[in-house]
Amino acid sequence: MAETLTTDPGTLSIADRVGEKIAVRAALDVDGVVRHQTSLGSMLSGATPGRAVAGGDYPQASVDMSVTAPSVRLTIAVRWPCRLTDVCRQVRGVTADELARLTGVRPGRVDVTVAAVLSGPVVSADRTGPGFVELPAPQPAPADEEVRS
Repeated sequence: MAETLTTDPGTLSIADRVGEKIAVRAALDVDGVVRHQTSLGSMLSGATPGRAVAGGDYPQASVDMSVTAPSVRLTIAVRWPCRLTDVCRQVRGVTADELARLTGVRPGRVDVTVAAVLSGPVVSADRTGPGFVELPAPQPAPADEEVRS
């Protein structure tokens, strides 16, 4: 006789921090959203959402993964010029899709707040962190030198 297993297969709990990291990464994938760190906020808050007294690091995310359809709150900085409504709509869509793809849980809502609009050149923080060195562009070979075989 075949023995039937009646044990509970268990549960899966996804930490809020996982959802927050996915939401931040998804927001940065949208054209126009930039990583931005305010000087006062960075001294007071670091990269921890909700701890800034004035300013902070953007994007910031808050996600409660303990519910069936989590609510996501994102605070972003954008590069000027851009259409804010289009950027926010894209951030909502990409964030919801990425959370659903990576966790299997689709958020019930994604609220996006634009905290800063930045003009001028913005350097991506992904390439300027510890361990990264900005190398100069390669110089072209002189055109007047002959190549000898």
